[in-house]
Amino acid sequence: MKTMPILRVISAAFVMTVVTPTAVHAQLPSLNEPPWLGHFVGVEGKRFHLGVTSVGKITLNPLGDRGTPIGHKLTVTLEIGILETAPDGKQTLRRLKPETLTSSDPATDELEKVVIRGKVTGDASFETTIEQERDVISFGGRVLEPGTLKGPLNFVVSVGIPSAYPYDKAGDKKEEKSFQKKIEDDRLDIKWTDGKRVKQTFEKEVDASSKELNGPGIAAAQVEISSYKGKKFLFTATENSAMTMTNRKPGPLHLGFDLNWQPDPEKDKEGKSRLSIEVK
Repeated sequence: MKTMPILRVISAAFVMTVVTPTAVHAQLPSLNEPPWLGHFVGVEGKRFHLGVTSVGKITLNPLGDRGTPIGHKLTVTLEIGILETAPDGKQTLRRLKPETLTSSDPATDELEKVVIRGKVTGDASFETTIEQERDVISFGGRVLEPGTLKGPLNFVVSVGIPSAYPYDKAGDKKEEKSFQKKIEDDRLDIKWTDGKRVKQTFEKEVDASSKELNGPGIAAAQVEISSYKGKKFLFTATENSAMTMTNRKPGPLHLGFDLNWQPDPEKDKEGKSRLSIEVK
């Protein structure tokens, strides 16, 4: 399984650095039987599989027509962390330290609700809640203690949408026409926190962190890509939270992008806001 992508940029106005942990000793309990061997949480929905490993790696795999995951290169990843903002506006993602993860809940393949606590680099502590209601998975979280970190802190869940066509030859002029035909119906439908709706296709080069896509913040985003065999992803930020988009560098969205969810630390001090995920 691939390492989850680093949260790259939360806003075009900020430059982010990343501090990574070195220890990998898991503390979360894990299931002992396939297909969830080594997982703290395993969910087999009608349209997707979702797993949380004992070291906190989270993957979402849509299912194909035969009820099996579409392919590991199309795996959607989720990363939990804490964002620290310095006085000069520079932002640093503090990544979780796997050896600090704990939960009073048992490992489960029948998810209803689990709560995980842990620390990130700099020893700031967090609490995250993962829930399932029917085929909707929800994530919430909050910062508990700042540890040695000094700047304002906020809990973050980063959703990594990978390159949608990893087997297509990039830049092959002979295949360009058929490739454009393949992606012509791919789209991203965005609803901003102020209610305005924006549509974005996947063939045009865009800066995903731009104001034109993010507006005042994203309340909901539906992703439809043909390589996922008709499956659509719907990401929804509940009240007192919002998402922002980023990509590594300006380019068409079929090359991959991130949706970064954050609760409002002033309005959601109890960690009740949620990032809800549906595969439709």
